[in-house]
Amino acid sequence: MSSGGITWIADEDTSLLGYCIKLTQGLTGEQLAARLAGPGGPVPVQAATGPQAEALIDGLDAERGDADSIAVRYGDHTGLGFAIAYGHWPSVLGPAYHDGTSRNGAHVFELYYEKQNPKVPPPAFAYFHDDRYVCGFGMYMRTWSQEITGPGADVVRAEIVAAGIPEERERDTAHRASLAVLEQRFELALPRDLFLDASLPTALVRGRQPR
Repeated sequence: MSSGGITWIADEDTSLLGYCIKLTQGLTGEQLAARLAGPGGPVPVQAATGPQAEALIDGLDAERGDADSIAVRYGDHTGLGFAIAYGHWPSVLGPAYHDGTSRNGAHVFELYYEKQNPKVPPPAFAYFHDDRYVCGFGMYMRTWSQEITGPGADVVRAEIVAAGIPEERERDTAHRASLAVLEQRFELALPRDLFLDASLPTALVRGRQPR
């Protein structure tokens, strides 16, 4: 299986919490990170790998005596901007979080998997364009909603049905097949080595450094 698109994500433990990934056409990674930031904008920190970003969040929160920090590693690849969240992103940056990230004509694709949620929700996909929700679905449908939501549901419906995802019994298989459809349909790519191992620009988008 190629490690250059996004399908590989289904077979990798990217972090203990799961993953929160934003990919965009029409913005750089730096611009996307700025749009994801809370009031006051992003706070740049040292460039980091994935494990270093997680350690950074743990250290900052310990110093601050709080536990709300979120950082993103960000960059650009094959015409796509991307941002990968670390820290306390569950329920804050997704699912279906956008809050203006796709304004002014940008396309934003969200991949979200909250593994530690006790309700065990499926991995989720959402697509926004020009500050509007286009479509989205759970990447495991058999025991969850089989609905593809949004006014643009037909953008992906035929491919999802053709891949057999609504009837797929195995969660991991449905996850992998869904990512493969999205990879091909939207030409999405975030190589494994770039995601996990590269030292990328990093910024806090929630929480702040200790005084």
